[in-house]
Amino acid sequence: MPPPKKLTMMEKHPELFTPQTNIDRREHERVVPMEVMNLGFPRTGTMSIQAALNILGYNCYHSSVFFSNIRDCATWNDAMDAKYLHRGTPFTRPDWDRLLGSYSAVSADPPAVAFAEDLVAAYPDAKVILVEREIEAWYRSFDANVIAAQWSAWISFASALDPWFLGPVRRCHRRWATAWMDAHGAAEMRAKARHAYRAHYALVRRVTPPERLLEYRLGDGWGPLCAFLGKPVPQVPFPRVNDSEALQELLAVVIRRGLWGVWRRVLRVVLVLGVVGLGVWLCYRGMWCGDC
Repeated sequence: MPPPKKLTMMEKHPELFTPQTNIDRREHERVVPMEVMNLGFPRTGTMSIQAALNILGYNCYHSSVFFSNIRDCATWNDAMDAKYLHRGTPFTRPDWDRLLGSYSAVSADPPAVAFAEDLVAAYPDAKVILVEREIEAWYRSFDANVIAAQWSAWISFASALDPWFLGPVRRCHRRWATAWMDAHGAAEMRAKARHAYRAHYALVRRVTPPERLLEYRLGDGWGPLCAFLGKPVPQVPFPRVNDSEALQELLAVVIRRGLWGVWRRVLRVVLVLGVVGLGVWLCYRGMWCGDC
């Protein structure tokens, strides 16, 4: 089999390069069954599993979907508020069907990972994948990528400049950190990370019937995954997305896209003001010359 293909950013995340769909999923219903859910903690290969499930024919939801439909952020905020802050009604199967109804798979990343037990209960026929890393290796990656990005002053500043695109995504991820992990700063998130990791895996194993659960190791390739899902092995290499590299690429593209959107809005305002100013000047000049 040929070596793994290095995916381009467009191949990894086509949603970053498509126009906003502006879909209010609260008006939707389920159109395909939910078949498989990857419920490991962030920084355990969620992007690689998403890519693998898409190759196998599933339409897999991941938090990167936000970038093609920013309105999802508000719905996830409602779900977190209801479950963790006791504001609103907790989501039930119809709510999840509206939010995830176009998807046959989920590769959990913030904020979906905060609803593992809810999703297992809502979709009793769906199979569950659990990818776990050695905890210290995982922690180093989580600290360097998730925690660093979550409390980055630069990302906070860029998000404040862009309340239309970066801002909603930032608020949704911040709510995940404060509501689910009960962390209100980088130091507190680091202190609680290992406990949250262990508790999450214990929870998923406790609520998932053994016959529905695959404990998958990154590097095992297509064999165990395809056998578990009843799928033929694809004639392409298993996707290996370098999560740390991919996340940094993703953040860079997202920030550029958000700031470019800000610049376009500012430019439109400047052009409108310029046209208005020119009209006023021409009218004033005409009045001064007695022609208006």
